[in-house]
Amino acid sequence: MLFLIVLFSLNCFAQTINQGEHFSAYTIKGTVIDSVSNESVQYATVSIVPVRAPQTPVKVVVTDGNGNFTASLNTTPGNYMINIQFVGMQTKVKRITLSSNQNQLNLGKILMGETSTELQEVVVTAQRPLVKVEIDKLTYSIENDPEAKTSNTLDMLRKVPMITVDSEDNIQLKGSSDFKIYMNGKPSDFLTDNPSDVLKSMPADAIKNVEVITDPGAKYDAEGVGGIINIITTKTSIEGYTVSLRGNASTLGRLGGGAYVSLKMGKIAITGNYNYSYNNTPYADSFSERTYNFSNNEKYLIQNGRSKNKGPFQNGYLEASYEIDKKNLFSISINNFNRKSTSISDYSVTMNDFNNNPYYSYSRNSNSSRTFGSTYLNADYQHTTNRKDELLIVSYRFTNYPNDGNSTTLLENLSGKVPAILSPSQYSINNASSKEHTAQVDYTRPTWKNQKIETGAKYILRKNSSETDNWVNDTLQVSPLNNLQYSQNIYSAYLSYEFQIMKYQFKTGLRGEGTSINVKYPISTTMNFKDHYFNLVPSVTISYMLSDQEQIRLGYSMRIQRPGIRNLNPYVNNTDPQNISYGNPNLSPEKNNNFNLNYSLFTQKINLNASLSYGYVNNGIVSYTFIDSKNKPNVTQTTYGNLGHSQRTAIYLYGKWNASNVFNIFINTGANYVDMNSSATSSTGEQKAHGLNWNASGGMQFSFPLNFRLNLNGGYVAPSIMLQGKMSSTYYTNISLSKDFLKKKLSISLSSADPFWKTKERSTTTSQTAFYMKNLNYRNARDFRISVTYRFGTMKASAVKKAKKGINNEDIKNDENQEEENNN
Repeated sequence: MLFLIVLFSLNCFAQTINQGEHFSAYTIKGTVIDSVSNESVQYATVSIVPVRAPQTPVKVVVTDGNGNFTASLNTTPGNYMINIQFVGMQTKVKRITLSSNQNQLNLGKILMGETSTELQEVVVTAQRPLVKVEIDKLTYSIENDPEAKTSNTLDMLRKVPMITVDSEDNIQLKGSSDFKIYMNGKPSDFLTDNPSDVLKSMPADAIKNVEVITDPGAKYDAEGVGGIINIITTKTSIEGYTVSLRGNASTLGRLGGGAYVSLKMGKIAITGNYNYSYNNTPYADSFSERTYNFSNNEKYLIQNGRSKNKGPFQNGYLEASYEIDKKNLFSISINNFNRKSTSISDYSVTMNDFNNNPYYSYSRNSNSSRTFGSTYLNADYQHTTNRKDELLIVSYRFTNYPNDGNSTTLLENLSGKVPAILSPSQYSINNASSKEHTAQVDYTRPTWKNQKIETGAKYILRKNSSETDNWVNDTLQVSPLNNLQYSQNIYSAYLSYEFQIMKYQFKTGLRGEGTSINVKYPISTTMNFKDHYFNLVPSVTISYMLSDQEQIRLGYSMRIQRPGIRNLNPYVNNTDPQNISYGNPNLSPEKNNNFNLNYSLFTQKINLNASLSYGYVNNGIVSYTFIDSKNKPNVTQTTYGNLGHSQRTAIYLYGKWNASNVFNIFINTGANYVDMNSSATSSTGEQKAHGLNWNASGGMQFSFPLNFRLNLNGGYVAPSIMLQGKMSSTYYTNISLSKDFLKKKLSISLSSADPFWKTKERSTTTSQTAFYMKNLNYRNARDFRISVTYRFGTMKASAVKKAKKGINNEDIKNDENQEEENNN
């Protein structure tokens, strides 16, 4: 009874207190400002507490991107305190009084000062892992590499396993130039066609990861013999912006600059990057000699001269995404690459007879320009469901590839018995382009535990065209091959299944691709033709986790490659009338079969990746050179054909030792034995070649006090075995010293490429029954560079939400010769 009486009395007392208090609705507003910079303080915590009970807040809110806050609360009148807290700043306390006759309270600007307590210096004793291995790819973390702050993306590729970059900036993946480059999971045509120029102009600190996809699954187009290099750019999703401005110059006549911008406003995220450079390289000498075995009078052709390239280069991309709600996302991207290259050359040409006496001679002056690039618009809609990792993406893409050129060649000081084929004046102009429309749908659905199904379909409409006008001695030359219209309709579908059992992970898939082609010659319709073919492309990958840090993986994939416009275009490049080149519109896709075995070990101290692969192709698209002794004697012609039969066995090894937090060393090496031959043609006959190609590169990185960094890199590429000859070895060294200023907002880098060699010689030999030819090119090597980068903004780094998949058109044959031409 006593307990009940006490309980009843307490209840009555509490009711008496509550009846004496009157609750009211209040709205409190304000803006938090940094007292030093006068900028808003974003995401500060604002707590409203009663003075009589300061440990119990009645309302907690956070300031927005402009430092504003609004607190709506229902409480009793009285004295309160507002506590404002933010990391690195002194806690701000402001007293207020809430009365029953004033429900709106605007506090205006509230100033916060920086804390006077400085943190002790923090020493990082362990670096985040730079390499991660998954079932079908290997990922190198650029953002976790300190060198990325002052390097370009091409320099960072030298450190990625299985990727080789030689002294002339030619890129190879597992010893092959037949690969594709993506950006953010989408094919990047300006990267694939001109990777060196673009990647050299792209700052590495704008890159998050580089993925090496060595076993492309069924969801990828059936192309890319060596695999896929996927470059993931950094994004941000915190309100605000960040800007990076950069400029660079070199002693070899290169000037450039650019900007990177990332912006987040509510549900809209925008990222943009722009680069501009102008190249005006010094003249480089070259020498060639050719021996023609079927003539005594025109036996030895000797050419000696110089050439140079100049012109502007620019590229950029703009990506934007809008998060409609938590389950729906729309993103759009625009990419543009444009280059105008002007080549100037002057040569002295001498033809000697079998006794090495002059038969005829002349001087050749050439001026040619080429305007090319790509522009594409990509739109993706992504929908997620309540089921974890279930995803539907619908995509559309439009692409335009202009490829125009013109050339003028003048022959002067003609003497001796000059053949009629050598006209004193030649001029040609070519307008070529390719346009694509692509629609695609992808669906991913987790089924049971540790299992996933991926499926999708795709359609591509591709139209290529080429129109050429040739003037010889001011007379227009008409040919059926001067005009070409080439269209492709490509349709495909795929199904992929992935599952995991204990330490085993399996991924298998099947892709079907059909292609219809229609070739038209407006000048000669009798040459028109159509064709159709269909391919089933299987793939399978199995991996086993030896431990949390070790993995072994086995994979098989079949890939195909369709010829591109440069392979198909019959336009004759006769800048050098005795060495001409043109495409072949009758090419068909090539098929490649690849087997890969991979071992990986990644710890905090040691990173190791070893890869063994075997591949073969029976109808490869190859470039070949010949002389037609009947129709064009003594003219070397280069074109393409489905003539290649090759087998390639390769091994690659990557290792890195993180000796300490201030020093690390890496090595990236590989070797492949190639055995290849070509089908016989009336001009070349059957040809064979085999041999060992190998390369090795490595580097050291030092971190010193006061934010100094020193990087030493070097590499060697052994002579390359080719079907009709051999290319000499190449080598390179790079030294760079960089330092950060102004709390790492400003970075300055001084570097030198090949400081020990002013010029380098590169030789190429080509031989067959009819002739033997040797070319010597002398490249300007020694180069000193300076680059400056300044960063500013209000944004904190985080990953932006974007479509997880998109359109990947990687089915076009990559032209190794064109890569070398662009790099030179």
